Amino acid sequence: MLKKIAQNGFLLIISVLIALIIGELFARILFKDKINLFPKYHTDAHYGSFSLRSIIPNMEFTHTSIVGTFFFKTNNRGFRNNNNIEYNKAPDEIRILCLGDSQTQGYEVNQDQTFSYIAELLLNKQGMRWTVINAGVAGFGTAEQLLFLENEGYKYSPDVVVVGFSANDFEDNIKSGFFGLENDSLVIKKYEHLPGVNIQNFIYKYKLFKFLGENSYLYTYTFFVVWEYYKRQMTAKSKYDITTHYAIRTQEHYSEYEKNLTRNILSRMYSFCRQRNIHLIIIDIPECDMRSAIPTDMLCDFRDCSDALFYSQDMLLDYKKLNTTHVPHGQRHISSETHQLFGKKIAEYVIKHNNLKSFSGK
Repeated sequence: MLKKIAQNGFLLIISVLIALIIGELFARILFKDKINLFPKYHTDAHYGSFSLRSIIPNMEFTHTSIVGTFFFKTNNRGFRNNNNIEYNKAPDEIRILCLGDSQTQGYEVNQDQTFSYIAELLLNKQGMRWTVINAGVAGFGTAEQLLFLENEGYKYSPDVVVVGFSANDFEDNIKSGFFGLENDSLVIKKYEHLPGVNIQNFIYKYKLFKFLGENSYLYTYTFFVVWEYYKRQMTAKSKYDITTHYAIRTQEHYSEYEKNLTRNILSRMYSFCRQRNIHLIIIDIPECDMRSAIPTDMLCDFRDCSDALFYSQDMLLDYKKLNTTHVPHGQRHISSETHQLFGKKIAEYVIKHNNLKSFSGK
């Protein structure tokens, strides 16, 4: 009797394994060119009174798409840096803090191809000690970047802050709901925005799910089906789909409220930096058609709220020299060549303004 039960159990396990293998093969045939294996590895991080998303610290993982496979590594703080970074810096050390979303984090490029890595590489060749921190988090809007800077980022004593601004930031600032406007002034509306974090905290306790997320198209397709249900539940409570993150804009025009909100966030960020003698650089990350992420009627605001604006329309000649500005056949993220260009621009700026410690205005 026991022998028969064991045999039946063994046959059941074999049957399930065969079914899963067949399902994986079919999923690869049907979806390999359509599905990206892009696990975010988000977790919750608590900075002051605020709870924001962060990347899980001390991880190595890969992303895979039709374009290829890309290597990621996070340090002790969850930053996409090879080395651990503590709050205290060496007396001769100069630090740059890079804020942004998946474009800054470096989706669809390898660890040593992000503009943060390139800037640090070029600067250290000058014989000085530079540390460039890649604090980009997929899905972050300018609101979350501001809160991270005010409650955590400043602790690393950055001499320069670089903000990678994407067109979808206007929407992401609304989705997160951290800030609102009252009488055209910025006010705090909430203290937590952690979409999808609870489920990620649960599943990534188990190495099996990490393996499947990075390697299995069947698992990823199944996860997407479940995720779509979750999205519908969350979106029903909000005007916006707060669970989906885009590398591009999803609307052609922004309301005056969206623009005023972003304008006030940038103004507050710039004031915070100036009070601490920190240079603020804003990178206007162009879209695939080379449109600027910045509406024309806000260009003066972006210039007024930064010490340097790398405006995409001023860089068109630079972009024409590249083979490709965005990852071909990818998810519209900027290419390794564009990262290289941004890293070079950052390095040139800080070398030109190498007396950063004595900064006292434009």
